[in-house]
Order: sequence, then C-alpha cells, then structure tokens
Amino acid sequence: MLICLLVATALLQVQCAGGKSTSDGSDKKALSEGRKIFEDSWLETVKGNIPLVISAPHGGTISPEKIKDRDCGAKVMDNNTVELALEIENAFKVHGKKPYLVIARLARSKIDFNRDLEEATCGNPQMEYTWRQYHKHIEEALDAAIKKYGYVMYIDLHGQSHKVKRLELGYLLRTPALTELREGESSESEIGGNTSVRNLLKGNPQLGLNQLLTGENAFGTLMERAGFPAVPSQGDPYPKEGEPYFNGGYNTRRYTAYDHPKVFGMQIEANFQGVRDSEENRKNFSKAFAESITTYLDFVESYMD
Repeated sequence: MLICLLVATALLQVQCAGGKSTSDGSDKKALSEGRKIFEDSWLETVKGNIPLVISAPHGGTISPEKIKDRDCGAKVMDNNTVELALEIENAFKVHGKKPYLVIARLARSKIDFNRDLEEATCGNPQMEYTWRQYHKHIEEALDAAIKKYGYVMYIDLHGQSHKVKRLELGYLLRTPALTELREGESSESEIGGNTSVRNLLKGNPQLGLNQLLTGENAFGTLMERAGFPAVPSQGDPYPKEGEPYFNGGYNTRRYTAYDHPKVFGMQIEANFQGVRDSEENRKNFSKAFAESITTYLDFVESYMD
C-alpha cells in the first residue's frame, strides 16, 4: 500500500510540473465563464454557446524539465496562436457569443497534439495521458455542440511563416486538387468526399464544393473581403506553382471524417506578420474572424434541411 501511494504521488508531481495556465488569474471568474484549467495535463478549455469548436495545439510554452523532449517529428511552436485563440474568444463576446476552445499549454517540444499517439509522444508513455485528455476535450466539445445545435464547425488553429502573407485554409485538398476543381478539370463529386467539408456536402446536396471553398460566402472570401488574404478564396482559389501550402493535418482528418457525420471544418494556418505578430493585429484579425464565421455559418444554415 505504501509503495503504491509513493508511486502515485510521484506521477502526480511530474504531471503537475507545468502549474496553472489560467489567462486571467481568477479561478472564480474562470469558472463563471465556463473556463477550466487542467493542471494534470496542461490543457485549458472554454465552454461555448455556438456551434464552433476551435483547438490550438501548437502554441504552448510550458516546458517542464522533468518531461524529456521529443526525439521525432516537428517541434517548432506556432507563436502566439494561444493568444490568438483567446483574442478570438474576446471578439465573439461583443456579439454575446462564445466558441468552444481547447488550448494546449504544453510546448510542442514535449508533445505534438496534431499527430497520432505514436508520433505525438515519440513513444514516451508519460505523455499518453495528456494526449488522450486533449482529444477527449475536443470530442466532448463537439458532442456538446452537436447535441445543442445539430451540427458543429471545427477549426484547428495554427501558424505559418511562408513568404506569401495570407491565411492558408486546409480542407484536406492538395494544390493539384484545388487547381483541378477551380479549372473544372475534376468534378465536385469526385473531390468532395476527400475534403474536410464532406459531411456538410453529404447532408446538404444543394451545397456545392466550389461554393464552400471559393464562392462569395466562402470563409476565405469573407476574410479576404475583410482585409485578410486567404487561400482558397474567390480572389486566390489555389496556391500558384511552387508556393508552399498546408492543406490540413491529423486533427482535421480525424474530426471531419465520416466517423463524425455532424462535423465539418478546416485547418487554419495564420500568417505571422499582420495577424499574429502584435496585440493590435490579433484583435483586428479576431474581429474579422468572428464576423466572417458568423456570416459563413448563417450561409451554411440557410442550406440545411
């Protein structure tokens, strides 16, 4: 009994090494806002009141020495994406709304929440619990939104530093597929089933893939109109030859698959300069984001049965 107690205590001490990561320093206020801090897994969640779940897996800065660094995969953090997610939350408050948030506070050098378990932890069993908790919180947020609204949009929020300063919206389509779709070389029905909006298309046949990706009410087009260039969008339907582009990763594939029939969404790779690089730019972006998402969801809902 004594040995078991000592082992349990040691494990708890290791897992709590990151400490609290609450953004406002007030437990009472955090609880009143539906915010929860999970000290044993370095995660933060916010309970929303709209059909939108946002996860931010790569912006964490907590790096406990007792957890060894990963020795596989990418380890570069997405600077200021935690701050951006929280600013997006603030922008929605003006409208009396709040998205569900799942934020990773632990550094990517310790765990990658946008990879499957093996690559995420690089075989470190100490991190399995944290990985499972992160995805448990996402699934719970998705389920709660679906139960209340019948559907949910999922966004995995990242940051990139490519030469072209624009949002890269990942719908799980590579550049050749986006090009073929836009140029009419491939049909929407051929490509639609491979995208992160497949569930939306399947349940609402009157909606078209081009509408959702590059139409007048596509999210990228709305952000472009608000002053934040995006690809794909009406003005920039696909990356040009040689331009790097992130088309979506593990989280986007996992949560927009047919296993989650009421979920659709995308991965957003936000450029640093002009979006993430300052508090003012994060506020301006978040205001445009909240307004564009609201318009986009209104558009989508108008086609739902």
